[in-house]
Amino acid sequence: MSKPKITINQDKCIGCNTCPLVDPEVFALDQSTYKAIVKQQPPDGQIPPQTQTAIDSCPVQAIVVVEEP
Repeated sequence: MSKPKITINQDKCIGCNTCPLVDPEVFALDQSTYKAIVKQQPPDGQIPPQTQTAIDSCPVQAIVVVEEP
């Protein structure tokens, strides 16, 4: 069974801070690059609603969910 993994395209990220504001458990702003990072992956292999809202709120669609085996 595959498991979703959240990644952030650092080339697309503009550091708007939306994702950490919406879901601070999963996302943070890197203080050296001022771009979003994933602090932790969702633990149960599911994307919680709050995390999905953060993903959908990214103005440049820099947050991607990929399936890992």
